[in-house]
Amino acid sequence: MMKLLVGYTADKGGREALALAATLARSSGGRLIVVTVHPEGWDHPSPARVDAEYAQFLEKHAAKTLASARAGLPEGIEAEFLSRTASLAGKGLRDAAEEFDVDGVVLGSARTAVLGRFAEGTTATEILHSSTRPVILAPRGYTAAEDARISRITCTVTAANDASGVIAEARIFATAFKVPLRLASFIVRDKQMYPTGAGYDAENLVSNQLRAQAQAVQDGIRDAWKDGAAPESVLGDGPTWKAAIDSIGWLENELIVIGSSHLGPFLRVFLGSNSGKIARFAPVPRIVIPRPAG
Repeated sequence: MMKLLVGYTADKGGREALALAATLARSSGGRLIVVTVHPEGWDHPSPARVDAEYAQFLEKHAAKTLASARAGLPEGIEAEFLSRTASLAGKGLRDAAEEFDVDGVVLGSARTAVLGRFAEGTTATEILHSSTRPVILAPRGYTAAEDARISRITCTVTAANDASGVIAEARIFATAFKVPLRLASFIVRDKQMYPTGAGYDAENLVSNQLRAQAQAVQDGIRDAWKDGAAPESVLGDGPTWKAAIDSIGWLENELIVIGSSHLGPFLRVFLGSNSGKIARFAPVPRIVIPRPAG
């Protein structure tokens, strides 16, 4: 049974995060901890009692926000609703995630994203650079039927880095949701406006070599698979990241699991250049896994 923390705000992003969290909880038989974070008050009282009035305003706003979360959560989902104070919303959510030892933190997208895609807001950026827990991101405009359940997990695999950690985490989620696991690698044939001195044919040759390398990595993972049938594997290929990602086909209510960049700190979530592009263009909710130690 999974325990998930939802960073909730009384706006579209917050409602989308809550809708995704409800689908996740229903799929795993888990429960939610819905948290809203409001600013800390002043350290010392003012003669005019402005600080007390401000604190009361914040408390009322938090209560109203949590009431909207209760009203928006589908029936049958176990959840508790909490407010926290912190200097930054990301810090408040991160501290709550550690306090309750959750399996993941669910966040919504900034409104700058196109529909169906994800863009980081201020809080998401802070969480993505500091969380020790998987971060689950709802694309802008996310909706789900009240009886929706997760259908499949796709795990991204790169040829450059050891994928064992992210695959292990993806298996945990696939097991919790009782869904099949799929491995995916992406080859982007991104022709620049001006080719290298060797020309486009040489650049295409490099892309073909990367494709062969990615296939070999996937074959090695499948050959070494233990405890059950090896997962399906696919290669996404296209002239852009969006085209490559779209080319593999996606199910309704699918999730994509993305590993943190090897450039990030150990046991922290960090999106590098390629992982950030996958998180941006994936047409389904995404789970970003912290970089393992070692």
